[in-house]
Amino acid sequence: MPDEVQLREMKAPTTYEEQLEKFKNRKMKIENEVEAITILKRIHYYRFTAYALTFKQDTSDNYIEGTTFNKVYKHYLFDAALRNHFMKIVEYIEIALRSQISYKLAHKYGALGYTNAANFSKIQFHQRFMEDLQKCIQKQHKEVLIAHHRENYQDRYPIWAAFEVSTISMMSSLYKNLKTSDKKSIDREYYPSRNISYRELENWFHVLTVFRNRCAHYSRLFNYRIPVTIRYTRNDELLGLDKAFLFGAIYNAKYLIKDRTIWDSWVTELSSLIEAYTIVDISLLGFPTNWEHLLRKQ
Repeated sequence: MPDEVQLREMKAPTTYEEQLEKFKNRKMKIENEVEAITILKRIHYYRFTAYALTFKQDTSDNYIEGTTFNKVYKHYLFDAALRNHFMKIVEYIEIALRSQISYKLAHKYGALGYTNAANFSKIQFHQRFMEDLQKCIQKQHKEVLIAHHRENYQDRYPIWAAFEVSTISMMSSLYKNLKTSDKKSIDREYYPSRNISYRELENWFHVLTVFRNRCAHYSRLFNYRIPVTIRYTRNDELLGLDKAFLFGAIYNAKYLIKDRTIWDSWVTELSSLIEAYTIVDISLLGFPTNWEHLLRKQ
C-alpha cells in the first residue's frame, strides 16, 4: 500500500507588525511603519507581495538592494491606474465587436438566427454560448431592454437585444465559432485597409478577454505573462515585439479602434501615466523603448 501523502501544515495568520518584520528580514526597507501598516490593512499582504516578487534576488528569498516598501507600493498604484486606463479601450472594442457581429448575423440569418446552431461552425460551442447567454439574460432580467422583450415577445430576444447583455469573452468565443465566410466578411467590412486576417482577430479578441478579466478582478498586469501567444500581422512580426505581455495587446488594439482621435488621446493619457511613474520599468510590461512611436504610427 503506497505511503499516505503528508499534507503540508498551513501557515498561521500573521499580524501586520509580523508582516512588516518579514519584509525587513528579507532586506526590504520600510520608510514609515505606520503608513505601511495602513496600506497593508487596505491592500492585504499577499496581494502586495505579488508586486514585490519582481524585486527578489535570483539566488535567495531576499529583495535586491534598494528595494523599499514605497517603491513596491508605487508599482501597485501604477498598475491600478493602468488597469483603469486599459479598460477604456476594451470598452470601445467590446461594444464595437457586439455591433459588428450582431449586424452581420441579423442581416444574414435574421433576428433570431443566432439561436440556430446550423449558422455556426461547431454545435457544442454554440450550445455553450447559448447557455452562457441565457445566464446573462436571467442575471439582467430587470434591464429595460430585456424586460420589454420578455413581456411583449414571449421571452424571445432579437440578436441586437440579446447581445447587449453579453460579455467580451462570449463575443470572442462566438466570433471564433462563426463560419469562416462570416469571419472574412466582418474582416473585410470593418478592417478593409489593414493587413489583418480573421485568424489575427480571433487571437486579439481572446487576448483582450484574458487581460480584461484580470482588470475586472483587479489582478496584476505588471510583469504578468499571459498564457496565450500574442499574434501580430505579417508586417508587424518584423518588429520583434514581445508576445506575452500587455504591450502586445495594446499594440494590436490600435487596429481595432477606428477613431484615430480617440486612439491618439488614449495614447497621450498613457504617456502621461508612464511619465508620472518613472520608477516603473515598463519593459516588464513588454514596452519597447520606442513604444509611443509604434502606437502612433498609422
